[in-house]
Amino acid sequence: MSLVTNSRMALVHWRCRHPALLLAVVASLHLGLCLDVARAGDQDAAIEAAIATITEGEVREHAGLLADDTLEGRAAGSRGGIAAAKYIEKKLKEAGLEPAGDRGSYIQRFTPGYQNVIGMIRGTDPQLRDQYIVVGAHFDHVGYGNQSNSNGPIGYIHNGADDNASGVAALLEIIDALHRAGWQPRRSIVFAFWDGEEINLLGSRHWVRQPTVPREGVKLAINADMVGRLTNGRLEVAGTRTADGLRQLFSSPRLPEEMRLDFTWEYKENSDHWPFYVDDIPSLLIHTGLHSDYHRPSDDIEKLNVAGIRQAAAYLLEVIGRAADVDALPEFRPASRSETASMRAQREAPLSPLPPRLGLRWLWIPAKTADAARADEVAQGAAVGQMRVTEVTPGSAADKAGLKIGDVIVAADGRPLAVEAYLPAAVLAAKDSIRLDVARGDEPVRTVDVALDGEPSSIGFSWRPDSAAPGAVFVTRVIPYSPAARAKIGVHDRIYGIEGEPFADQEALLEGVRELIDSGAETITFEVETAGRLRPVEVDLRLPGADRDDPSL
Repeated sequence: MSLVTNSRMALVHWRCRHPALLLAVVASLHLGLCLDVARAGDQDAAIEAAIATITEGEVREHAGLLADDTLEGRAAGSRGGIAAAKYIEKKLKEAGLEPAGDRGSYIQRFTPGYQNVIGMIRGTDPQLRDQYIVVGAHFDHVGYGNQSNSNGPIGYIHNGADDNASGVAALLEIIDALHRAGWQPRRSIVFAFWDGEEINLLGSRHWVRQPTVPREGVKLAINADMVGRLTNGRLEVAGTRTADGLRQLFSSPRLPEEMRLDFTWEYKENSDHWPFYVDDIPSLLIHTGLHSDYHRPSDDIEKLNVAGIRQAAAYLLEVIGRAADVDALPEFRPASRSETASMRAQREAPLSPLPPRLGLRWLWIPAKTADAARADEVAQGAAVGQMRVTEVTPGSAADKAGLKIGDVIVAADGRPLAVEAYLPAAVLAAKDSIRLDVARGDEPVRTVDVALDGEPSSIGFSWRPDSAAPGAVFVTRVIPYSPAARAKIGVHDRIYGIEGEPFADQEALLEGVRELIDSGAETITFEVETAGRLRPVEVDLRLPGADRDDPSL
């Protein structure tokens, strides 16, 4: 029986012994991602095809037109604002979206002469089509600017290329891409382009008061505002705490390596997500951050990161598709109203490092430079390295065992040191003590039994639950040289599954880990999220370099 089979057999045993936990997992809202396999494959293919059609050229075309001087800064109700609305309406018609404004049109008018532009992709699932996800971006800006809305100088056209031609361009590309791919969502998707955002969120406030679809069916709102200045790959996603499990839902296995999501706790009355939030609708803001051109005439098309807008649009398309097709969307989470960015530092504070079990520092001497005679004395013909002790902590296990600065450790528990990580990893895994082969000066190699401090660690990371993420934990400590550290699991990473299965809570995760270890599993695979990127991570419980042809880490 293979090692992988051993691991999976242990997990099956765990699931059979705990059917109630398994039922709880299946019922969990944020993990209700199980679609019919064939349909899921078709939808995934459609999403992939749609993403492939998003181009920088088309993004630049949309943003360039909206941020052109001829639109004079797109102030709400102005000639430029009306022209922008007509352009958006034309694109919705071309993509075949169903009108979702007033009286069978794409337009929702509101006083005094402002207009939202709204279209919809109707859902296909009879059970879900009357649920709605509202995806919005505001198309107005501040015109020539004034003392109340400009950071100066006023009297010049404020083109608002980032604020918010970028968000509108991203949504128009998403709409066009979904149309080309022929994607058919289970839920209905309302694409709303808001007017009057720059004057107290007038358009989105009006729609929330007078929605053009049944209010009780609105389950989620997503707002794209200022996505044109992606820097160092950072895309801000605010509002994931407004409903349980939104962070997982808005993470992605497709996220490019150069991109990361910042799931900020900061959530303000600063854009069109806010009226939905006030009305108890889970809502999110997608944003690339403020900059020195904000509400200035210098916010022009030349300063946009067009490639970054394309990446943001691809990400948004994927998560919109996932939210539209998930079996159940979570309800609004009232606790989010009392959570602030300052609270995050306290709640997510890492645990302090554990005291060392051995208590020494060393200089690693690789095999190719180690004393060949000494190496042959320990293991004839073996390619081994040496650890020269450079510091011994007073009162530590190493000190009590008589180790001194300048001692050379050449083996642990009878195994030559094939790689540097072997000894610290063996110390972590050892139950009570470890046997070291030590050379001192010209003396023969001697064996020293060291009674270790502290407790052993099989995996090497600690975690804590998150009240906004049932069925998930986040990492609070990773022990250096541990299996978790070697697998590159980091502090603040999220754990969502074990051996391809979700877990109900942290107790279920702990029990699953213990049963896998007790069964003799040599590896455990976790579903890990790091800064929004979802990936399976195999944690190897074997000591590095022990009885392997390839001793690399």
